[in-house]
Amino acid sequence: MTTTTKWVAWILSLSLIITLLPTGQTSYAATTPMLSSGSTVATNVNVYVDPTGNDVTGTGTKLAPFKTLFKARSTIRAYKGNLPAGGVTVWVKGGTYNLATTFDLNAQDSGTPDKPVIYRTYPGETVTLTTGKGIDPTSWQPLSADAAARVNPAVQPSKLRELDVASLNIQNIAGFSGGTTFTEQWGIVDLIVDGIRQPISQWPNEDQSIAANRAGWVTMNGSADSKSFYYGEGGTPENGISDDEVNADGTNRIQRWKASMAKGHDLYLKGFWRTAWSPVTSKVGAIYPDDNIISLYDIPSGGMGDKFSKTVVPNTLKSSTVSMDVYRPNLMASSVQADVYAPVVSTPSTPMFNVTSNVYGLTDDPFIPDTSVSYRVGTGKEEWKAINYLDEIDVPGEWALDFKDGKIYYYPTGDITKQIITLSDNKASIIKMSDASYIQWLGFTVEGGMGNGIEMQRSHHMKIAGNTICYVTGTGIVDYYGNNNLIQSNDVYEIGAAGISVGYSGDRTNLVSGNSRITNNHIFNIGTLVSLEGIVIRESVGTKIDHNLIHDTPKAAVKYTSDNNLLFEYNEIHNTSLVESDSGAFYTPQDWTSYGNVLRYNFIHHNKRSHGFYFDDGDSGDVVSKNIIQQSQIAFIMGGGHDNLAQNNLIIASRAAGQIDDRGITRGYTATGAYAQNLISKNPTSGAWLQYGKDLKATYGYTTNLWADILNPDWHPEYPNGSSISDNVFVQTGAVTTPKKGSFTVANNVILNTIADAQFYNANTMDYRTNNASILSKFTDLNTIFPQIGLSQDEYRVQVISRSASGGMSNH
Repeated sequence: MTTTTKWVAWILSLSLIITLLPTGQTSYAATTPMLSSGSTVATNVNVYVDPTGNDVTGTGTKLAPFKTLFKARSTIRAYKGNLPAGGVTVWVKGGTYNLATTFDLNAQDSGTPDKPVIYRTYPGETVTLTTGKGIDPTSWQPLSADAAARVNPAVQPSKLRELDVASLNIQNIAGFSGGTTFTEQWGIVDLIVDGIRQPISQWPNEDQSIAANRAGWVTMNGSADSKSFYYGEGGTPENGISDDEVNADGTNRIQRWKASMAKGHDLYLKGFWRTAWSPVTSKVGAIYPDDNIISLYDIPSGGMGDKFSKTVVPNTLKSSTVSMDVYRPNLMASSVQADVYAPVVSTPSTPMFNVTSNVYGLTDDPFIPDTSVSYRVGTGKEEWKAINYLDEIDVPGEWALDFKDGKIYYYPTGDITKQIITLSDNKASIIKMSDASYIQWLGFTVEGGMGNGIEMQRSHHMKIAGNTICYVTGTGIVDYYGNNNLIQSNDVYEIGAAGISVGYSGDRTNLVSGNSRITNNHIFNIGTLVSLEGIVIRESVGTKIDHNLIHDTPKAAVKYTSDNNLLFEYNEIHNTSLVESDSGAFYTPQDWTSYGNVLRYNFIHHNKRSHGFYFDDGDSGDVVSKNIIQQSQIAFIMGGGHDNLAQNNLIIASRAAGQIDDRGITRGYTATGAYAQNLISKNPTSGAWLQYGKDLKATYGYTTNLWADILNPDWHPEYPNGSSISDNVFVQTGAVTTPKKGSFTVANNVILNTIADAQFYNANTMDYRTNNASILSKFTDLNTIFPQIGLSQDEYRVQVISRSASGGMSNH
């Protein structure tokens, strides 16, 4: 893996959003969430903070500033809630402020509607807030003899350095917080050098392609038992490829790994052991070189082997006959079943693994398969990589934390004696506000923590605007149980988890809106440690998400779960699902109550590994209208739910326009199932939910009687009743796949066979305005809507960046 320095500089200069002038010209400029001088809010009381100030002798004036934010907070608390007219502004001069602990604000730190409390930077100055711990460059030492013996043969051990973090009282070094098997936990220190997060070591390297594999990954060669797989010959993968990719470079990798493990150095692999989504990080239990087998410490959930491959029953050494799960197609495959309603049934004529008479006599350390747990034979396409191992540090910037040694091993990018080294070792958020209100944070850079960047809990009427949040292990911005909050014009990138996460805003039981807004944020290169989305919304009502630019995400750009009346509009999204498959730019799963969410005026492009809009596993009630979807897998997937509407959209050069399926029949989406019970819990026969059903039907023209039909077995709620893909335009795009059961509509869609037929202003520069009458008959205001999509200038973002015609595809 290479350092991210060039990547960040490249993406900030090249990517995305377009500003179309009346003449049709394109405006190209760099992005910065910079505070303009016109955004200054006048308050009667101003408090000043400066790195050169003094908390003891300072008075908080411009001439005698305080040194820390904590002293400024104490000054505001001294008002005891009786703030001066107009409120208080804390002006923070440029510099880096190393916070020993989280900067906490609570109810006593709140403002009021006419007396806000504002924390802001001086215009044009950079203020960095971090909880990272600085490391003395002299603490780095040459490798010990034991460590030097483990270094990759391609690298001179003298080029690496080690840091005894245990002796420095660094806390989070004992192991991953998820233990021996995890998906979304991480919990170890992070290394930042000269302001740039350094990449944890991995093999293959992020940009390294081995055989025909995706860069950064190799593949299994079939399962050996419920927690073991073949890396070389011996398995029977469905793709028939049994190459030894691990040892192909001649560095004797397997024996090196085995030797290091024997000395107590734990090896972890990240892999798609069973599904093409949510990769699992697993500790290795044992390696058997004579058998070409790696065995994990734990059994992955569901057992080893792709869930679409055949099941093996070990105690009979035979393979059972299993139908492919056609509704979650494996997009890593080179082809897709043409008729998804004719499942493939395979009945092998030979056992799925063979035991020879002398297999247990080949070595003093034989592999003995677990014959008690079923598993799957595997497709041979299950991807995996090794992470965080000294043995695989081979390019500058890579590092590994050795849990046994209590040391960090690092390949410096330059003269380490002249670099600024920081370790993130604080699991708490950098800024946290609980039970607070009417507070603003404007223009800060927040970085270098193991927790979240900025976190709000049970807070309302807050503004987080014009900030840069980067290089945090957790989520960039978190807002839970809040309302009337504004998250505006922030840059959120190089984030270990999700970009922005909002939950429990508003009241779903009574359908009371939270009235929060996420607008004009640039979110990219997130989920770098655990695969999460750019924006996550859950259990919320009435949140508006607009004008955001989201790209280069490991899975969906936006995931919303169990929400009502969300509005997604004018967002630009590209390059999603760069790590995982079977996702969408917009993704929502498994809920019959998540009605009223509107997705309109969004532009999805260069999205080749992902679907456009994915309503998964019964999710219902979404309205998708007047969006532009270019180069996606399937523009709309309606996975067995009800009343999903896709109307008046423009789909360009995508593999397929849509899929409506009846997976609910085999998956038990019935009137007595879990989805129905969730709907019943909302008390839909009276009160707010009864009226809500009537309002939805009147607003969107549903034929469904909400909620009586859905809870009626005779209506067959296991069918995709009420869903529609109609009045759209398909340009050089495949058709819609429809189910055998259900009351649904696919009608009045315009089909244009080539890009030329669409008469776009300039398809080469992604100017998809058009003079084509058939397109404009379905998407009447395309030419006025399209120029408005994406980032926009405001008082916190004085410039926007251009849209790359190539989508700025990076090699992940």
